[in-house]
Amino acid sequence: MASASSPSEPTPTRRRRGPIIAGISAVVVLALIAAFFIVRDRAGDGSKEAKALAAALASGDFSGVTLTGTDASGAKKEREKALGDLQDATGKAPSVDVSKVEKGDDGTRTATLDWSWTLPHDAGTWDYTTTATLTEDGDTWAASLDPSELAPDLTADETVSLRTVQGDLGSITDRDGDDLYGPREVRVLGIDKTQVDADQQQDAAKKLADLLGIDADTFAASVKSAGEKAFVPALTIRESAVDDYPLGKAADVPGYHEEKETQPLAVTKDFAPGVLGSLREATKEDIDESDGKIVEGDMVGSGGVAAAERDSLVGTPGVEVVAADPKTGKERKLHATDATAGKDVETTLDTDLQKKATEAIADQDSASAVVVMQPSTGDVLASALGPTGQSYPVGLVGQYAPGSTFKTVTALSLLRAGDTPDTTVECPATASVEGRSFKNADSMDKSLFGKMSLATAIAHSCNTAMLLQYDTVSQDKLADAATTLGIGQDAPEGLSSAFMGKVDPDDSGVEHAADMMGQGRVLTSPLSMATVLSSIQNGSTVRPRILADDDSKAPEADNPLTEDETSQLQDMLHGVVTEGTLKSTFGDVKGDQIIGKTGTAEWTDENGDAKLHSWVVVAQGDVVVVAFVEDGGYGATTAGPIAKEVLQDAQSEG
Repeated sequence: MASASSPSEPTPTRRRRGPIIAGISAVVVLALIAAFFIVRDRAGDGSKEAKALAAALASGDFSGVTLTGTDASGAKKEREKALGDLQDATGKAPSVDVSKVEKGDDGTRTATLDWSWTLPHDAGTWDYTTTATLTEDGDTWAASLDPSELAPDLTADETVSLRTVQGDLGSITDRDGDDLYGPREVRVLGIDKTQVDADQQQDAAKKLADLLGIDADTFAASVKSAGEKAFVPALTIRESAVDDYPLGKAADVPGYHEEKETQPLAVTKDFAPGVLGSLREATKEDIDESDGKIVEGDMVGSGGVAAAERDSLVGTPGVEVVAADPKTGKERKLHATDATAGKDVETTLDTDLQKKATEAIADQDSASAVVVMQPSTGDVLASALGPTGQSYPVGLVGQYAPGSTFKTVTALSLLRAGDTPDTTVECPATASVEGRSFKNADSMDKSLFGKMSLATAIAHSCNTAMLLQYDTVSQDKLADAATTLGIGQDAPEGLSSAFMGKVDPDDSGVEHAADMMGQGRVLTSPLSMATVLSSIQNGSTVRPRILADDDSKAPEADNPLTEDETSQLQDMLHGVVTEGTLKSTFGDVKGDQIIGKTGTAEWTDENGDAKLHSWVVVAQGDVVVVAFVEDGGYGATTAGPIAKEVLQDAQSEG
């Protein structure tokens, strides 16, 4: 009988199962651990995603970024809402870099972003740091666009913008340092729509407009189109002119409101507007067209010295970057730079003479101008405009046929061709060139027609005598004489839009003949004709100057004036005063020798009516005066008395 196995001995099967199960468990655990780390490795450390986010924040293109809570389009809109105004003002996108990515205890990643904006006006950069949180999303990291990622502590209701902070403005002064254009106290008068019921606003606007002497319908339309809480300006007046307006009655108009401000203005409204120019706050159009060079709050120069010397007058603006909540009106200053005050700019103008020149043409009902120049220096002492056409400085930028004042140039070209003041010339009543007929002025003494000396022809302004010399002087020689006397040179610093005259060297035939008598296609301005006579008085080419520190030299002419040419020209132009067309006006004026020339240029207005430009150019001592009236009749009759009054005023000042 077989014996039974001992119960204490395990069977072979039980001995093998334990190690197998334990081995399987270990493999499963190891596999899970490996899978965990494989997933982690696939997601990475977030650096790549952080860099993509930084690039998107800089450019506004979020198409390459995984986002939570929004999509690429929504993120772009949020960025534009918060930073669009700032980017428009700076003119370029910011740079955004990732300085580090850190692991959080909750498994997120925190990216530190370094921002840098380049500011206008050489104000440097605005640098700051924000952070962005990245959360794991499968095999990548997703970003949520929080406002605080865009700017320090920015909230969802805030927007970031930049504004210019102006320092104290400099002034434009006269030759003695007296203020001509600078900050002045003003009152801005208008309607505050928050202080008047909507159904009364139109009536209030029209009533105020009538009291202030402005167009009622235009102002009423401005009030209607403005925002519900807007203050709508109607008129800005100088503090010194407050008594000229019925402000007591204006105060009774519903919604009437005044604001006191400081604005850059001329010492008087009509003081040399074409010379001084103006400064004004930049408009939306200025900003939009500047490619980021102009921002809100900037001062823009317009015309004359103000435009040329804008940077000196304004100084270096500061900037402020602010975060504002439009719902509450509250704002925070995020960054600021200090402004530098502007400097004064000295001109060559003589204040007393400028006022007297303006008074001398105050009664003219046609566009008119007076220019006074110092021949020895080229300094513009006065540049006055008549009451018509103040916005168009005809004395500086006007382009007119100079008429017989151009015979100063023709005389020089004839001297260079071999003529002398005693050369005999023909002065018929009429003359024809290539079928075109020309005549002398109706005011010329008919007993003079016939043979006469060149000096007499200049003195009595014989047109036909000059015309018939067109074969003696070529057009290029006429143009060369004009260049010698300063015509065609570059405009002076500070008066960049000034017209310095034009004589086309290629004119021929009848045009060349007409040019000889200052008609044809010859064009000048009162400033350029002042330069011509100043060059003759000075004995060398003169360059006009309006800025006291302008040390530019006169252009070197290919054929400079000689002493003999200067003497002969001065003698002939003195004959205009002693025996010619200026005798009745200037013959009795005491003091140094006077030289001058009248001019009458024919033109046709838009209605086809024949008109006359009236010119006179005169010089005495170190003063040259040019008087011009656009629709003024004969030079001696209209412009002559104006020029005489101003010349005597100039001489009385010493």
